Amino acid sequence: MAQTAIFGINSNLDTGGIIDNLVALQRAPINIVEAKRSIEESKLLSFQDLKGRLQTFKGIVNTLNTDSEFLSTQGLFSNNNSLDSNSVVSLSTSSQASSGTFSLTVNNLARESKLVSEGFASTASSLDQGTLNLGVGASSVTITIDSTNNTLDGLRLAINNSGLNVKASFINDGSSTNPVRLAISGTKSGVDNDVTIGISGFLFGAGSINLVNFTETQTAQNANFVLDGVAITKSGNVISDVIDGTILTLESAGSGTVTLSSDTETIKDNIQNYVDGFNELMIHLNDLLSLNTDTGETSVLFANFTVQNLQQTLRESISNRVVGVSGDFNYLSQIGIRTNSDGTISIDDGDLSDALAQGVGNVSDLFSSNGSTTSSAVTFIGFTSATNPGGYDIQVSNGVPQLATSGSSTFVDATGAGNFFAGAAGTDSEGLNFRISDLSDGSYGKITITAGVAEITNRILANLTDSSLEGPLESEIDTATETIQDFDDTIIDLEERLVFFDENLREKFTNLEVTLGRLNSQKDAFNSSIDGIKALFSGG
Repeated sequence: MAQTAIFGINSNLDTGGIIDNLVALQRAPINIVEAKRSIEESKLLSFQDLKGRLQTFKGIVNTLNTDSEFLSTQGLFSNNNSLDSNSVVSLSTSSQASSGTFSLTVNNLARESKLVSEGFASTASSLDQGTLNLGVGASSVTITIDSTNNTLDGLRLAINNSGLNVKASFINDGSSTNPVRLAISGTKSGVDNDVTIGISGFLFGAGSINLVNFTETQTAQNANFVLDGVAITKSGNVISDVIDGTILTLESAGSGTVTLSSDTETIKDNIQNYVDGFNELMIHLNDLLSLNTDTGETSVLFANFTVQNLQQTLRESISNRVVGVSGDFNYLSQIGIRTNSDGTISIDDGDLSDALAQGVGNVSDLFSSNGSTTSSAVTFIGFTSATNPGGYDIQVSNGVPQLATSGSSTFVDATGAGNFFAGAAGTDSEGLNFRISDLSDGSYGKITITAGVAEITNRILANLTDSSLEGPLESEIDTATETIQDFDDTIIDLEERLVFFDENLREKFTNLEVTLGRLNSQKDAFNSSIDGIKALFSGG
C-alpha cells in the first residue's frame, strides 16, 4: 500500500514499517483461512480424481456383470477331409450360443441375378425411345425412355433410380467396335430376388421391338445346406436363425463339423482385466488413506469415512459368499482368486482353468447377474439395483401374483397388469420383473436371483458415481465445493476489513505526524520567546 510522504517526518519513526508489520499481524487470520481453503481444494481434487477412477473401473465391471457380457463362445469349422483347405463357413458367436457340435454340408451358395447387355460404342450411345420394364422378384416398375434419358448412360441411371434391389454399371470388354456393355446385378441373392428386364419400342410397320438385348450370365439361386441331417434353404449366405447365438456365413460348397465351445481364454482375459482394475483402485485407496509412521504425515483424505467405507465394501465384495449360486463354487477363492495382505487380489491360473473346465456357468454366476425360474409358467425378465439376490417363492392368490423371500411365509402382492409383474417397492424383491402365463391360484415354484461380484461392484460404483443417486462421494464433492466457496467469501470479507484497517491506521499515523509537527512548532515558538525574555533581562 502507498505511503504518505510525511510518515516519520516529525516523529523520526519508521512509520511505514510499523504499519506494514501491524497489517501483517492483522493478515494472520486470512493466512489461516487460505491454508484451510488449500487443504479443502486438495480434498476436492482428490474426490474428483477418485470419481474418475471409479467410473473407469465401472466400465471394466460392465463387461462382466451380466451373463451376456461375461460368457464368450468360439466357433470352429473343420473339413471332413483333412486335405481340403477350402473355407466352407465362417462363424460368429454371442453369449447365447451353447457348446455343441453340428455336422454341416453346404451344397451350393445363394447368389444374385446377373445380366449383361450387347455391346455399344460408348456410354453416350443413343437408344430409341420406348419403355423399360424392370422386375426384381415380385416387385416391378415401368420407366419411360424419352428424349431426356434415351442413351446407354440414361438407361443405367433409370435402372439405379428405380428403387428396386438392383444395380447397373458399365463393363468394357476391350472390343474394338462396341466395347461398352451394361451390366445389371441384383443386390440381394435368392430366387425370390430374380431380376428381369425388358426395354422395348414401337417401330412403324413392325410393331413392338426389343431395343436392347440382355443375356443372363448368372441365375439367382438359394443357398442349400444340411445341418445335422436337416435340409435347409435360405435366400442369403449369412444365416443367423439356425443355431442360437451363432451366425453362419457360407463361403463355399463342402462338408465338415461346426464346433461351438466356451472361449475360456477370452473369459480369463476379462477376469484379469477386472482384477487389474480392482488392484489399481485398491492401491490408490491405500494411498489416499496412508499414514507415514516415521514422520506422522498423513494423506489429504486420511481417515475419511467415505473412502474407508468404499475400501472395506470392495474388500467384502471380493471375499463374501455369492448368494443364489448353484454349483460347487460359491466364493471367488474357490476358483483361484485370493486377497493379498494389502487388499489387492491375485489369480492362480491353474485353479481358474480347472474351475472353467469344471463349470463355466458356475464361474459366470460368481461374477455376473442372472435369474432363473422353476416353473414353465413363469419367465424371468430382469431386475434392478434395488433387488436383493436370493430365492423368491411365487404364488397366485385371488388372481394376483405374490412373492415371498424363500424361507419366509409372508407373501406380498406383486405390482403390474396383464401378465407382467414386478416385486413390490420396499421389499427384497423390489424391481424383480417377471411374466406369468397362468393366473390361476396356486404355487408357481421359485425365482432365483444371482448377483455376482461384478454386479455387486457395479452397484457400489453406481451409488458413488451417479450424481442422480446423491451418494456419499457426490456429497463429499458438494460439501468440499461449498466449503471452498465459504472460505472464498470469508477471505473477501477479511480482505475488505484489512483494507479498512490499513487505511484507518495510516490516517491515525498521519494525524500523529501532523500533531507532532504542530507541537514542534509551538515548542520552537515557546523556546524563541524564552530566548527573547532571557536576552531582555540580560541586556538590562
